[in-house]
Amino acid sequence: MNSSSHSPSCNQFPFSSVIVPEWRPNFLSSEISATLISLTIVNLLLSPFTIFLNVLVILAVKTTRQLRNKYNTLLACLAGADILTGALGQPLFIAELVYRLTASPASEFCIIPLAARSLSRISALISLQHLALISAERYISIKFPVKYDNFVTKRRFIGSVVLAWSLVFLATLFSFYRQSIFKYFLHLFAIFPAMSILIFCRIASYHEARKRIANITTQSAKAKFLKEKKALKTTSYVIGVVLLSNIPMILFRAVFAPLLSSPKAFLAVQSFTITLALSNSVFNPLIYCARNEQYRRAFKKLLCRTNNVQPV
Repeated sequence: MNSSSHSPSCNQFPFSSVIVPEWRPNFLSSEISATLISLTIVNLLLSPFTIFLNVLVILAVKTTRQLRNKYNTLLACLAGADILTGALGQPLFIAELVYRLTASPASEFCIIPLAARSLSRISALISLQHLALISAERYISIKFPVKYDNFVTKRRFIGSVVLAWSLVFLATLFSFYRQSIFKYFLHLFAIFPAMSILIFCRIASYHEARKRIANITTQSAKAKFLKEKKALKTTSYVIGVVLLSNIPMILFRAVFAPLLSSPKAFLAVQSFTITLALSNSVFNPLIYCARNEQYRRAFKKLLCRTNNVQPV
């Protein structure tokens, strides 16, 4: 099969000079088959759990009065991005793996990996934007506890969330134009400011937390501060899981991809790193549940309500 007959976007990493080997049916050896089958099973199991658990997060925030604040609303927005991964990103990647397992040539399913990569980029970018917003919100709550409501108003809150989604949508829209300078500018603008805000707010928040704990005198103020600090740690765990899930894929694209001469090994490692990156969406609700008793109670209440529904 002549690979030149296909679009370069089908076999090249976005924003990278690394050329991805085009899938060929003769790559389907017993080792590759076992790898693809295992990854397919993993994604089939994770996809419904990702949707289910993140829907629980949104419902818990919506129905539980104690969880209805700006911090948990941002967590619910992040859960919406994770639902996008479980409902579209993972099924498309499963379809790509199935097509490869059926020994179909790349020309028959080129659009599927392109759609899967686009959705994985959307999910990663919107997650990064929301993590930056959450980090900024936590920093303001610790640095300016008295003026928090003046800084984080409802209008600014909604505007920030809408801006994050709009920026990712525009960056994804322009990514289909290979020669457009706007796609590089928008992706850089979507990534680097969010990373800078996230890193600064993480470091500054812990620095401010150490300063404030020494100046607190009343027991009620200390209890409120410890609650804010616990939410800060929860966000740190979420960020850590996102980084651990995505760093292998980043390292693979930037460092190891040019070193792999075997197309089979390349495609197997690539599929594994994509699966790992997609799987981070299922862990966030588990972190909330492990760290926050109100989430545990809300989850139990929702699950019991579902089990007690009588058929008509």
